[in-house]
Amino acid sequence: MKVFYHKHKKLLLLLSFIIIIGALIFLYKIPEIQKHGEKLNNVTHRTIAFNRVKKTKTLKVLTHNNSTSYFIYKGKPMGFHYDLAKNLAKQNGWKLKITVEDDLQKAIELLNNEEFDLIAMDITKTKKRKSKIYFTNQIGYTKQVLVQRKKRGRKKTDSAKYITKIGELTHKKIYIQKGTVFKKNLLHIRDISLTDFEIIEDSNHTMEELILMVSSGQIDYTVCDKRVAEANATYDSRIDYSLNLSVEQKLAWAVPIGEDSLLNIINNWLTHFIKSKRFAVLEKKYFKTKKKSFYTDKDYLPIRGGKLSPYDDLIKKYSKKIGWDWRLLTAVIYHESRFNPNANSWAGAVGLMQLMPSPAKKFGCKNLYDPEQNISAGTKYLKYLENKFDSTTVSHEDRIKFALAAYNAGLGHILDAQKLAKKNNKNSNSWSNNVDTFIVLKSNPKYYKDPVVKYGYCRGKQTFKYVEDIFYLYDNYLNLVKK
Repeated sequence: MKVFYHKHKKLLLLLSFIIIIGALIFLYKIPEIQKHGEKLNNVTHRTIAFNRVKKTKTLKVLTHNNSTSYFIYKGKPMGFHYDLAKNLAKQNGWKLKITVEDDLQKAIELLNNEEFDLIAMDITKTKKRKSKIYFTNQIGYTKQVLVQRKKRGRKKTDSAKYITKIGELTHKKIYIQKGTVFKKNLLHIRDISLTDFEIIEDSNHTMEELILMVSSGQIDYTVCDKRVAEANATYDSRIDYSLNLSVEQKLAWAVPIGEDSLLNIINNWLTHFIKSKRFAVLEKKYFKTKKKSFYTDKDYLPIRGGKLSPYDDLIKKYSKKIGWDWRLLTAVIYHESRFNPNANSWAGAVGLMQLMPSPAKKFGCKNLYDPEQNISAGTKYLKYLENKFDSTTVSHEDRIKFALAAYNAGLGHILDAQKLAKKNNKNSNSWSNNVDTFIVLKSNPKYYKDPVVKYGYCRGKQTFKYVEDIFYLYDNYLNLVKK
């Protein structure tokens, strides 16, 4: 052993030195390793979104404003992904809170900044994105396609070449929405096909707006997902999307990375829902059914800037007189009559705002079927009800909620609910989780027979839902319609 030691003394000393240095480096790196381990552990077991949804019973969703995701048509929120998210929320007893974000990269940032729980839109599954978000199960498949005007039915002055193969794109300009995956694929196509076409990234228009620009002849070519093209083709017969530019790609939703519990709930629901008749109906409705019988008026096409109702101008005029947002008043009218000026209820309410004869007469409406007279009297009545609640003690939003509740159930029932709230140590000047609780309880003998109650029994659940539905609709209008 001594002979071995003396013979290899220098080598052993060198090895000892290396081991000591390595140990010191390891000890120095321990805090960093622990920190990295904690980070990985947090990603693996992240439950921030899951706990928030569980606590608030509200699912906060990011989506696009387009004809596949979410839009307003004649006052009604619609869209394939909106309807899917609604079904998901309903299945789990959650409320749905929708926010529009047309920039996917920003949506992913907002998701991972713990501000939202789900991105509900067509997201192409890629390895790069997989490192930033958790994908749900597939909700469909798509390809990238070239959008151009159809060969037949063009104007004689239309000189744009109808493209049947990639090689014919030489010297052509292809417009794409900036920030999409289309540029990378087009660059690859240009490289392998040796086809010299120009790629123009547009930061001012969405994918669907570029499609409309192709249809109208402002530009000749754009690229989009096939599902978007399919949806647009159901109400615009001039576009062609027959040239595929990619292989089939998987589409999914996304939750924040690490949110296994929330992901499992959504995936379990998707597994069953995708096999259902309801899912098949939604796919047919948004991607296959021609909209000539559906989108009957181009003013209401599911694009930004569309009208809410045939009475937008009147609603803006009279909402201004009472200091209400016109979109809120529109939500009231949609809920009351679906914009039908000839609507009649079993109780005798008439017209756009479903006015009863007594308030109609009081506020100067001689012809309940006349849209302007009906809206004029209806808004005056709403303002009258709003003024019954003290502006010095009740917030503007709560006064509006009280007014809406009174419009639905009658002023007396709301005053009763305020008295019950005060008696039970709740805030009688606040609607949510205070007076609304007691308007619901006014269907219970214990409460409607209370000595402070003057107007007796009330179907309070209906009134509670009335206020909630109108504000839900109003939130949707705020998302998509400019003031």
